[in-house]
Parts: sequence; structure tokens; C-alpha cells
Amino acid sequence: MSPLQKELFSQFGANSGYIEEIYERYKIDPSLVGDYWTEYFARLEGMLGEAGVERELPPATPKEPRYSTSLSNSASLSSGNGQTHSSNGASARQAPVDSDILELQERVNGMVNAYRRRGHLVANINPLTQGIVPLPEANVIKELRESFSEEELDQEVRSGYFGGKETWNVRKLIGALEEDYCGPIGFEYQHLVSQEERRWFRAQIEREDHEYDVSDDERLRVLKKVIEAEAFESNLHTKYIGHKRFSLQGGEALIPMLDIMLDLASNQGVDSAVIGMAHRGRLNVLANIMGKPLRSILSEFEDQNEFTSLGSGDVKYHMGFLSQFNGLSTSDLELELAPNPSHLEFVNPVVEGMVRARQDKNHAGDRSKVLPVLIHGDAAVVGQGVVTETYNLSNVNGYTTGGTIHIVVNNQIGFTTNPDEARSTVYCTDWAKAIQAPVMHVNCEDPEAACWAMKLALAFRQRYKRDVVVDLYCYRKYGHNEGDDPSFTQPLVYNEIKSKKPVSKIYAERLVTEGLVEDSHVKEFLSAYNEEFDTSFSDRDEFQIAEACSTVGKLRIPTPDTGVEYARLEAVADSLITYPDGFVPHPKLHKILEKRIASLKEDTPIDWGFAENLAFGSLLQDGVSVRLSGQDCGRGTFSQRHLALNNYEKPEIISPIGTVAVDGASFEVINSTLSEAAVVGFEFGYSSTADKALVLWEGQFGDFVNGAQVHIDQFLSSSEAKWNQFSGLVMLLPHGLEGQGPEHSSARLERFLQLCGEGNMVVAYPSNAAQYFHLIRTQGLLDIKRPLIVMTPKSHLRSAEAACAVSDLTEGQFQHVLVDHFGNSERAETVVFTTGKVFHDFARALREEDLGDTGVVVIRVEQLYPFPQYEIKQALKGLDVDRYVWVQEEPQNMGAWSYIEPYLRGKLEAAVHYLGRPAAASPATGSGKRHAQEQRDIVDALLEFVAG
Repeated sequence: MSPLQKELFSQFGANSGYIEEIYERYKIDPSLVGDYWTEYFARLEGMLGEAGVERELPPATPKEPRYSTSLSNSASLSSGNGQTHSSNGASARQAPVDSDILELQERVNGMVNAYRRRGHLVANINPLTQGIVPLPEANVIKELRESFSEEELDQEVRSGYFGGKETWNVRKLIGALEEDYCGPIGFEYQHLVSQEERRWFRAQIEREDHEYDVSDDERLRVLKKVIEAEAFESNLHTKYIGHKRFSLQGGEALIPMLDIMLDLASNQGVDSAVIGMAHRGRLNVLANIMGKPLRSILSEFEDQNEFTSLGSGDVKYHMGFLSQFNGLSTSDLELELAPNPSHLEFVNPVVEGMVRARQDKNHAGDRSKVLPVLIHGDAAVVGQGVVTETYNLSNVNGYTTGGTIHIVVNNQIGFTTNPDEARSTVYCTDWAKAIQAPVMHVNCEDPEAACWAMKLALAFRQRYKRDVVVDLYCYRKYGHNEGDDPSFTQPLVYNEIKSKKPVSKIYAERLVTEGLVEDSHVKEFLSAYNEEFDTSFSDRDEFQIAEACSTVGKLRIPTPDTGVEYARLEAVADSLITYPDGFVPHPKLHKILEKRIASLKEDTPIDWGFAENLAFGSLLQDGVSVRLSGQDCGRGTFSQRHLALNNYEKPEIISPIGTVAVDGASFEVINSTLSEAAVVGFEFGYSSTADKALVLWEGQFGDFVNGAQVHIDQFLSSSEAKWNQFSGLVMLLPHGLEGQGPEHSSARLERFLQLCGEGNMVVAYPSNAAQYFHLIRTQGLLDIKRPLIVMTPKSHLRSAEAACAVSDLTEGQFQHVLVDHFGNSERAETVVFTTGKVFHDFARALREEDLGDTGVVVIRVEQLYPFPQYEIKQALKGLDVDRYVWVQEEPQNMGAWSYIEPYLRGKLEAAVHYLGRPAAASPATGSGKRHAQEQRDIVDALLEFVAG
């Protein structure tokens, strides 16, 4: 016999074979045997592995009550000497246990486990019965429940400490399991890897009295809020017939759910909360949670939006709001509803970024103080990939916000799409289980249960700092918007919905029956709200055509001087190779960094990566925080940055540049998840909230930014004009045709330029390291921030042509245009306009070309938008030329040509020729040799043009 078999036999005697079978299951997967046996075998293995230690066998049950998932707390098991070892560790002289008792106990354990794991499938969570795709059958529950004879139902058995009790009558146990797991809440928590979290959740669910912990005062508050929610929608429906409002009717329980959760959060020390949500119920949340005045909401129905004095504005169900939350017992919680366009779930990472910035800025990174709340729709939460990308950020150090409370307003229908057409999962919330988020499915017709679920969600989030989901099973009283007829596509469902009582009436009748409130008081609640609504309706602003502001974004912002004294640059450089005790740098990398620092001290050319290091460090010296994230950006895709250093001998990562920060500034460089949409959205949100901070996102290659196009179109380029939401996000996008194929050549410069208007952002394509240095410092030091889009190079990151002198960094500022003269500048006959990397490709040829006694003026447009018309006019002053050409390496339908040609033609009143690749479907060739030939052709064509 093995040592383990001997131990088992010495304790369990004839039953040791059975225990050995359990042990074999434990070795396959501990979850198969439950918490009790997992702990027992783990301790037993630990003691058997300690040589020379006198072993005392572990007791058959832990000292504190434990909960089982299947085979835990089996009946007493006899040992070979006739002793019976009970599950509480006591020993008694008893006869061996009958096999029928063991078999009964097995079925009881299996039944308890089945309810805990699958009870949600048979819970009373759905307010509808018709036309809905049913949940899978939980046959195991039914089979186990029906397997007990009448005699067995009256027996006393061990229950795995269900409800805190060691033993239960089988009949009463089934009833209690039904109450806890098959009521108006369906619980999914058994997938949690953490045993502690499973036990905690189980202890909350398996309540001794089986009642939800909602006080009478809270129940009255719930009633008041659900009445307000329904009355708000009913009043709008009668006064604005056919207007889009994306009604919450059928899901009114959302309002008391938010109300009770936010009130409790404030009492538990939460300082502020940020909510992100799509259209459904947004106006109701604004009115009854955010406290937005009814008069303002009703005026927006009349097209009177106060924001139109600041920008073009947006429709009423996209707008955000900032307020102070007034709950049952608190009014000191700052509450913000983030603005959101029609792209539904794309606000999710934006909210997470806003929350993270608040946590970092106001609470030194304390994640418990600021609460993110995301309200989803059922079709979008499972259908849109940005949701899963955002889930994936939740437990990643650079992006975590300490857990998000997710609420799904589960209408059980998309626009006209049924669940079986919308998803492949059982629930719309199933992806959340991948990040170990517990899920509670709640019936909307029991707002009390829904509010208790929100209390439980908040408690879990605050305790374990992770996401939790509440799935509000409800319905949509009208169509997707109030102009639709949903019976065209869901006739059975809407036939049932027509006969539905409002949730407010169902709950009011319940509380009246229970004697908590009089029917007259319910009528008073409703009458008071209707009176307030009518008064606000009478006071609303009448319709007038609202004009968008004509000056938004157009004010010219002066470029500050951004030169940095040499001593400060030297301090930054020295910090890059000043390591803490015990840190061993990579030998090869250390030499690279030393060589960089030598270039500063020996006044030799500064390369692009080093100039960036110096820009970041000098901003930290100015008290400006720097946050840089992106795929592999710590090292840099092209091994150009090296701001996150790995210890060569042990797991440790440091960023020594952060040591130069002053005045509370901080430095973060974060290797992001392999995501564009969620990470760009997160950094946009962060940058819109952070003060005195430079926030940057770098694409691994420029074309990767395509994955974040929605955030660029709907947020980055237009948030100021639509919502007065400012962002200073910097996007670093490696760009340039270098023979690497079509997918790693273009950051789609043309797309950003097409989005430019009203001074909404800055688009730049700097051609040397000094320009990049000053550009980055400018963005960090400006008070009024707008997004900055930077086309960054690849091959020129270390080239001498793109390098700069030390003096270029200690003096001056970012130049919107750079002017270069070739040949005889006094007799220039040609002006060449260009931008970015391609300048270096043809500048070599112009230097080598014999231009005779004529000359060529090259104007590098370093900032493309806002268009530097004044600087170009100054550069052309005194020139007597009539031959202009634009040179780019991108195809003619890409790059800056289509954007810049009208500007040049309008200002110069002369034709501007185009030189570059012809229009193409693909950004670049996949052949390196063909690429090289095409580059030579561009240079040759320019030389030919110059020669006349």
C-alpha cells in the first residue's frame, strides 16, 4: 500500500476504497469533489510530504463551517477498528454506516450542488412566457428532486452546511433550495475559481430566513422611484407622441436599482461614480437618477439644447450630465453620465478611462473611491466585440478600475432580432464569466429582489475589486423607438406585453397587501410627480431654431517655447541608467542606453527615440504626468524606446525616468492588451478627465488604428463639438512606405484629415527628432487640449537624417513648416511642398543634383491641420516662382494630397502638380524590390520636374 492508502485505511477502514475514489476525482479536478474534500486532501498531501514530522491526521471537517459543491460532508464513515469518524471530527464507537445511507447522502449532496450550479436555469427570472427562446432544461435538478421516496423526504441528512445548518430534513431542504436558487434571482457564481469568493457568495444567497435584506424605508423608496420611472415615460408618451425617446417601460426597475446602489455606495465611502449607457432608459436615468431638471429635458424635446451655444450639440438621448446624487440617506456623491453616440457599447472603455483618471488624480490610485457603472443592452452586450475587449482590461494592472458594476437592461430582443438570432450563448452575459465575474439574472417584476441584487453586486465589487453583472430580465413595451410597430416581427411577445401591468402597479399592490403603505399614499406619490411634470412642461422653452456656435475650436492657440536647459536634459539622461539597488540591466541594452546618453554629453546627433525620452522626462520635471500605453510600447515596436526595463536576473520591471518627476507628477508606460478599440477608448476617457497630464497611445503599426475607428469618428474628432468633452489624447502612429507590405505602411493619414474641422484636433507629420520633441512638449504644456495625431517614422527612428543637434532641443519651439533651400536660393524656380519621411528620400538626390545657377525651395508642412497658411505665406514671401509641386510617397487617393491641394490652390492661385504613386486600392506593394523602384521613380520624376 502507498503511504496515502495506509493513511486512508487507518482512518476510514473499510470505507477507504470509497475515499480513494473521491481522491482520484480530486486529482483530475478539485471542483469535482467540493470544498471540504479539496481542503482535506490538500492538507493530507502536505503532511505526507513532510519527512520526519509526526503526522496528525486532519479532522474530517474543518474547524469552521464549509460549503460543499458535490461530495462534501458525506455521511459518517467507519474505520477498520469499528470507530466511526463523523464529519465534525468527533469519534464514537458505532457500527459501520449502511450503504443505503451513503447512497441517500450522495443524492442529497448532488442535489444541493445541482441547485447551486444550475438553479438559475429554472429560476423565475423571466416576466414573459410567449415567443422567448427557452433556457436549457436543468433536468438534473428535476431528476434528483424526484428521486426521493416519501420516507427519504422525512429523513435528516447532512446538507453541506446549506444555510449555515449542518443537517436538514430533506423535504425542508428542497423547499429552501427552491426559495434561494429558483426565485426571482438566478445566480451564476460556481464558475468562480476563488474558493473564498464562492463561499462568500454562497453565504449571501443561502440566507437563514430566505428574505432579501431590504429595509421598510428602502422598500418605500423603491416604490417611489419605480412610480417616478413609469410616470416619466407615460407623460412623455402622451405629450410627445411618436418622438424617439427609447422608453424604459418594462424595465423601470433599473431606476430603483441604481438609486439604492448609489446611496449605499456613498455611505460606504465611494466619492464619485461614472455611468456609461446606451439609449434605452437614458432620459429616465437623467431625470430620476442624475437629477437633470425636467424643464431642461422637455426643452430638448422642443429642440432647445443649451449646449448649442458651445458647439453643434447632439440629440437628447446621447448627451451626458454631471450632478450631485441625492439618495435616501446621502447627497455627497458626485455622479457623471458619460455622453455616448449611437455606437452603443463603445462608451464602455471611455468610462473606464474616466474612472481610472479620477482614481489616480483624486485618490492616489484608491480604486474603491470611484465606481464605474456600465448599463448595457442585451443584444449589444453579447454582439459587440468592444465589450469583450473592455472585460479583458478589467484585471490588467494598467487599466483596472477595481471592478465595474454591469447592468444589462435585457429586453430579450434586439431592434427586431430574437435571442436565437442574436447570440450563440445561453445568456447574453456569458462572456463576463471569462473574467470571473459573478452574474445575477433578475426578474424585473420584483424590484425588491433587483435592488437586493445590486446591494450584493456592490458588496462583491468593494470586497474583491472585480467586475460583477446584474442581468435585468425585462421587456420593451414599445418598439425599438416609439415610432416602430414591434408586432410585425414579434406578434406573440407583444400580444402578451399588451396585457402586462406596469411594474410600478405590481409592486404597489404588493406593498399595499403587506400593509406597508396605503393605496391613498401610492396615489399621492403619482399625483405629486405628475403635477411636477405638468409644471415643467408649462415652463419649457418653446421651439426656436438653434444655431450651432460658429467659433468652436477655431481660436488659435499660441505655441509655447519648449526649449529645455541643458542641465535638465542631462538630469533626464542620467536617470535612464540610474538603477535601484539589486537591479541588473540587460548588458546589451545598457550599452545602448549609455551610447544614447553619450550623444547628449558629446553633442553628437540625438536620435528620435532619445529625443522622445528627453521630452517625456522634461515634462515630468515640469510637473506634468506622462501616461503612454500601446502594444509593446515599453520597449517600443522597433526597439527604439526602452522606458520599461527588465531585470536581467529576476522578475522585475522598472521605469527609472519616473525619478525626475516633481510636484506629484507620475510616469506610466503600459504594454497594453492586443486591442485597439478598448484601449484607445480607455485612453480617450482618461485624457478627457486627467489634469496636467500627457496621455499617449501608440499603435504597434499605424494601420492598427483602424481597429479603433469608431472611437476616432464618434469620440476623438467630435466630442468637443457634440458634448463639450475635451481630450488631449496623443496618437503615435508609425507611418511610411518602406517595403513592408500593404498592412504595415499606412496610418491612413487621409482619414484623419477628412475628419478635421472647427479646429477639432492637430494632425502633424514631423520630419526630425527635434520637431517631435517640441511637438510632444507643446502638447504636454498646453492648458486647452485637443487630440494630437502624429505620423511617426519607422526606418528614420535611428537615421542620421532624422536626428537633431542638442542645441535644437535647448532652444526654440515646434515649427509648423520647415523651409530648405537647394542650389541657388536667390534664383529659385521651383517650390516643392511635402510632408514627413519622403523629404529625406528626395533631399539626398537634390543635394547631389547639379542644379546649375537655379535653386529649389522645399517647404515641409510639419503640421497639416490646423493648416499653417500664415507660415506658408511667410515662407513664400519674396519668391518669384510659378512652378509648384506636391510630393508624397502614398498613392494619390491617400496621404495628404486630396486634403492639401485645395488649400494650396486657393492660397497660391496657381496650379500645383502632383508627384507620387498613382491612385491605388492598396496602400503599398507587397514586393520589397518593387517598392524600392517606385521610390526611385518618385525621386527621378521630381528631378525631371525641377530640370523643367
